[in-house]
Amino acid sequence: MTGTRALSKYWMLTNDFTQNPFPVLEYVRRESPVRELSMPGGGRAWVVTRYEDAKAALADPRLSRDIHVHYRLMSERTGRTLTPPPEEANHLANLEPPRHTPLRRAISFAFTPRRAEALRPRVEEIADDLLTRLAGQPRPDLIAGYADPLPVITIAELMGVPADAWPDFLRWSTALRTHSPTESSGVLDSSIQELSGYMAELIARKEREPGEDLLSALIHADEERRLTSTEILSTGFALMTGGNDTTASLVGGVIAALLTHPAERAALLAEPGRWGKSMDELIRYVSPISNALQRVTTEPVELGGVSIPAGEVVIISVLSTNRDPHQFPNDPDRLDLDRHKPAHLGFGFGIHYCSGAHLAKVITEIGARRLFDRFPDVTLAVDPSQLRYQLSPVVRPLEALPVRL
Repeated sequence: MTGTRALSKYWMLTNDFTQNPFPVLEYVRRESPVRELSMPGGGRAWVVTRYEDAKAALADPRLSRDIHVHYRLMSERTGRTLTPPPEEANHLANLEPPRHTPLRRAISFAFTPRRAEALRPRVEEIADDLLTRLAGQPRPDLIAGYADPLPVITIAELMGVPADAWPDFLRWSTALRTHSPTESSGVLDSSIQELSGYMAELIARKEREPGEDLLSALIHADEERRLTSTEILSTGFALMTGGNDTTASLVGGVIAALLTHPAERAALLAEPGRWGKSMDELIRYVSPISNALQRVTTEPVELGGVSIPAGEVVIISVLSTNRDPHQFPNDPDRLDLDRHKPAHLGFGFGIHYCSGAHLAKVITEIGARRLFDRFPDVTLAVDPSQLRYQLSPVVRPLEALPVRL
């Protein structure tokens, strides 16, 4: 590529970009690090690709994550009145202060590193059970049979949901992730209604019969931390979608990376104590999310020397920031388990930093470690060039990961 005209106006939305985004992102970072992107339904967005600009954007209160601001903008652009469902409009990922602050405080107790570490034995049991189911298959798919269900079952149990409900959780989670608020097929509405009904019934049961789980803790919290029923329901939605999708993408991505990096995999197997220390570099390299949740400018903002008007969508490319050579010198495209303090943006930054980051690390570490401990000779069943990624605006999941155990 020799000039900015080499890219189409939909440059980030193509299948070619989805499958191999890094050469394009390297070019954009160098030539126009805050770049315009046309949207298929009309309008535009601004894509931020450099680490320092992204970090500034994620911390800037003029770039709003408030879902109501986003829906007002979509209403203006489509000429239709669109309103967010209450299940999505009342959790901290979709709100700004002052409403964001008490919600963050209310659920932070559930996601401390200590609590995540306490879940290790159960996550190991779930991983081992899933691997046992795969053991007799000639060419199992580690996405459908392992990376997807592992976080779903873990988070289901964390919330007090019976683990045998994970097929429905997967179906709802997929629908909520892949369908646009403006689509008219009814799939999104149906999934929201089904999940809402299930969660409302579960919350009512926990009100009568509390257990040792997250939902019970939220429902029966002291007055200072108590949430409304709608906020608890919305928090359940956030865990089901954001928690499941990003962690499943991370588990599959880390396993694929180690399958294609035999020396690094051998080092981890030879020295199990390195797993925890290596997780941030693995997360940086894999980048389970392609872009941070979109922001909308509430005032004019300057980023990377570009003036962005108010009322514009801003997309922060985590895939790009996590390969920015100014932040990660010494070949950022290389997986280096000895890289010094890889301060990636894979879990965000600022007040919207992922509450469940440590739990995601625990699930991913256990998922990869148990697989390679149990099947040390596991290999890809296809050439790495045949692996394909799903087209998604936020997460970057593999479509499938066929292996020979």
